[in-house]
Amino acid sequence: MLSRIRTAFKFLAWGLLLGLLFAPRSGSETRRRVVHWVTRRLETTFGRVLHVTEGGTSIQR
Repeated sequence: MLSRIRTAFKFLAWGLLLGLLFAPRSGSETRRRVVHWVTRRLETTFGRVLHVTEGGTSIQR
């Protein structure tokens, strides 16, 4: 099972790398969009974690 998960992550990483290399946008635009996407995900994740730790409530999906 662990080997299948590892294989899935390898294919995910390769797909992401190839997708970014052959993206139809310019490099600076692609980097800006990736940074924006990662920033939003981190803010959402940390916001949920802080909400749960401060309020003691469950995570809403």
